[in-house]
Amino acid sequence: MFKKATLTINAVSVLLILFILSSRAQSAELKCTYVASMGKPFLARLVSPYDISDVKISWLDRQTPLQVTRGDGKYEASILLGSDVRDTKPGIYTLTVSYFERGRQWTLHHDIDVRPKSYPVQELKLPQAMVTPPKEAMARIKEESLLISNAINTITNERHWELPLKRPVDGIVTSPYGLKRIYNGSPGSPHRGVDFRAASGTPVRCAADGTVILTGDHYFGGKSVYVDHGNGVISCYMHLSKINVLNNQRLKKGDIIGYSGQTGRATGPHLHFGLYLLAHAVDPMPLFQ
Repeated sequence: MFKKATLTINAVSVLLILFILSSRAQSAELKCTYVASMGKPFLARLVSPYDISDVKISWLDRQTPLQVTRGDGKYEASILLGSDVRDTKPGIYTLTVSYFERGRQWTLHHDIDVRPKSYPVQELKLPQAMVTPPKEAMARIKEESLLISNAINTITNERHWELPLKRPVDGIVTSPYGLKRIYNGSPGSPHRGVDFRAASGTPVRCAADGTVILTGDHYFGGKSVYVDHGNGVISCYMHLSKINVLNNQRLKKGDIIGYSGQTGRATGPHLHFGLYLLAHAVDPMPLFQ
């Protein structure tokens, strides 16, 4: 009788230890690539069978909170990330995710190898004022640069984007992301967006749900629109002939934001489409598929 009671107590003790250990074990899983080419976007997902909250990520010295969704019996927080052909050097970078689950705070670290990618050279002939602006234009350019910087650095908590993104026009790509550009014989910054062929007046459609955060007629970008899609995802549409939206206007995926043109620094009618992820300009083409 005494031995049976001892065995029962021991069994309860083992079960209690296993419960304590399981409650301390990390259950959420970070699903993300280990290798990424320079300039290419990638998706990171935190998935857990338990309710998670207060999710925050840190990538390339930028941070943002993430919205948690529930479906199929699991909780998930997702974000689009990437590196910038102009600003990021090849190397191994750490993605850090913190979250609250089952009464405590957890932190995950995930190393990503950002590998170099070779991009071709493109030579362009432009009016010299668009390569070396006159002194009287510098104050305007400085003011517009600050407005654009504030726009692309916008981070809002609520996520509105879904994959795949909507291709803004149907035209072929005339200048892909990453081109090493030469303006009138002088090296310039690499191309940090994608140029689509689009006859003047072609409707330009919004890539995803979002809110207009900046419109303007800028020295280099011409008539431009910037849209916030949440979690640091910002799209921009440049060289428009006409803008069809207003600041703070809510948009749906596919809404017409304007019409293509040749305003600003442009050699012909086209659309420059840019995508920024936590202020890093990435190649948007993989996200249209």
